[in-house]
Amino acid sequence: MDFRKLGSILIVLGAVVAGAACAWWYAFYSSVVREVTSVPGGSTQISVMDAKSCLYSSSDFCGLISGAARMLGKTPYEPMLFWAGLAALVIGVVVRLAAKPAAA
Repeated sequence: MDFRKLGSILIVLGAVVAGAACAWWYAFYSSVVREVTSVPGGSTQISVMDAKSCLYSSSDFCGLISGAARMLGKTPYEPMLFWAGLAALVIGVVVRLAAKPAAA
């Protein structure tokens, strides 16, 4: 088995999964921000970047938003996808660096 090829596959897969997680995070929290700002009396001073810790964490604020979205029938963002992509990316880099070049 060519471990350099395996490392390359893991790097690409990890980057794609982490990128998809970032896109999902942005789509989910931008819709939350849009709905909060459209409510009469809702804060207009918030942005998606206020929820940047929700990309990698399910802290109190993020858990509250996810729980409320789940109760409303929406699929909330799950930070575990970001961590899985990041783990695959890091493992791929380590495997690729540690693997010996394939024999010609």
